[in-house]
Formats: sequence, C-alpha cells, structure tokens
Amino acid sequence: MHKKVRGKTAYLYRSSWVPKGTNKNTHGYSQQTFVGSLPVHACSLPDELASRLAEPERAYIEATICRPAREAAERARRENEHREIDPLWRLAEAARLAGEAAERSQRRRVHRQRVQEVTEALARVQLLDPPVETKAPEKRTDPLQDALGTIRAAAAAVRSGAYGRAPETGVRATRPYRLWSEIYEAVCGTDGDPSSGSLMRALQDRGFAKSRQR
Repeated sequence: MHKKVRGKTAYLYRSSWVPKGTNKNTHGYSQQTFVGSLPVHACSLPDELASRLAEPERAYIEATICRPAREAAERARRENEHREIDPLWRLAEAARLAGEAAERSQRRRVHRQRVQEVTEALARVQLLDPPVETKAPEKRTDPLQDALGTIRAAAAAVRSGAYGRAPETGVRATRPYRLWSEIYEAVCGTDGDPSSGSLMRALQDRGFAKSRQR
C-alpha cells in the first residue's frame, strides 16, 4: 500500500503485481487499486475504512499518517499551552504596537488617559530583576550656616516690627528679651565659665576661635 497526498487529503492505493501473460500481456506490471482516503491530520483510522484493510495496511496508515498526526497535535497543544501562559510575546507585541502608535500620534494625537492605561498595565508586570530602590544620599546640613541664616532672619523680623517696640519699663520681663538672653548665652556663654556649652567655647576648643585674654 502507498499513499498520494493532495492538499489536506491522503489517498490510499493498494499495489498488486500482474505477471506476464495475464490477459495476454507481454510483460508484467504493477497495478494500483484505490482503497479510500482520509485527512492527512487524522489521528485515528476511521472504522469504515479500517474494515476494508488488512492488518499490514492498517499498520502502514498508523505509522505514516495517524501517529505523526497525533504527535503533531500534541506538539501544537503544548505550544498553545505555553503561549497562553507566556507574557513575553505579549510584551513584544505591545512594544511593536506602542511604537506604531507613537509614529501615528505625530499626525493624530491621543488623549493622555489612553497612554496612562498602558502605563498602569505595564507597572503591574512582575519582573525577574526588579529595580533596586536606592535612597537618595542624605544631604549633609551645615549647622553653622543654618544658624547664620536663622539669626539673619530673626534680625530682619525684629527690624520689620514683628515684635513691636519694647515697653518703657519692664523690658527684662518681655519674651524677646528673655529669648535674646538665651541666644547670647548659647552663642557666647557665661563670662568666666570654662565649662560653658556655648558655641564660642566649642569653636575655641577646636581652634576655630581665640580665647579672650584678660
């Protein structure tokens, strides 16, 4: 038996040898008899066709048509299953379409909401190598510079009248006077106190300021 494939159909023929002298022929020849047909992707032999075939013929069809068709169907099933759960081809297609949209938006602009929807969808994609979030280096502050700025701001506030004018009497009881006394002590310290925690004493200890000579 052998087959001839035309399109998606396999046509089956049974071969037989006609010897010389039969029907007065002068030489022997091979004779082909059509048996039946089935789709080239048939995974099993139809019962009606199987009933007309001998066992070796059924084995031939199983080996050349049905088994390869089942293997191809199984490969296709696995590929479809993999494709269904694979995000990569979808991302590749999304990148292609986004590129085309970007080109066409030069002539026909789109609403921001449409782009935002795509951005939000991409933000939900889980990554194998998510970006490492690094904290921005902390900006080092300069306390002396900050103090200078604060003092200048305080002086400007006093000059502009933020605290009004001092009373004729009892000025030492006012809040601005008390704050100024604390500021002066914090900056200059208490006279004659070597253990003062003032800014001036700290600068003197580190050599940035000279001690007063009495």
